[in-house]
Amino acid sequence: MLMLVLIAIVILVGAAVGGVTVLSRRQQASTAAANQVVPGIATRAPASWAGSHDPEPRLHRRLRDAMRALHTADALDDATTIVLRAELEQAALAWDDRLVAMAALPAAALGDQRATATQAVESIEAAVAQYVSAATQRTAAEVTAGLTAARAQLDIQAEIRKSLEAR
Repeated sequence: MLMLVLIAIVILVGAAVGGVTVLSRRQQASTAAANQVVPGIATRAPASWAGSHDPEPRLHRRLRDAMRALHTADALDDATTIVLRAELEQAALAWDDRLVAMAALPAAALGDQRATATQAVESIEAAVAQYVSAATQRTAAEVTAGLTAARAQLDIQAEIRKSLEAR
């Protein structure tokens, strides 16, 4: 009888440990997915950035939120818009990687990189806003105008990145 009780306890403890492990893995996977700038593409940003108030994590979350908004407007997808959307995603991923690298630098070494990164993130956000706005327009001319404005914002972001890389 004592042996059956011990076996039952071992089974219950094993089940509890297994359950906690499964829940922990699910939570880690959920956190990693929520931290991705572009859904399905891993980020180098640490999970701790999810709630950090430091400048780089906040900019990371702004990029993530902009890309989520971008993915809500996929009804507009055609050959032209898919290319523009992919370029927006690539720009966001490039800036996200730069933010991770910047966070590792001492504050004295950053110079005006944070301000430059903020401008670039704002430009990406503006491009996404133009893209999403274009997706809701009724006429082809309005859609084209919105996509042209989004492209202009994307070009601004590219110039910001080039100026930072030239330093």
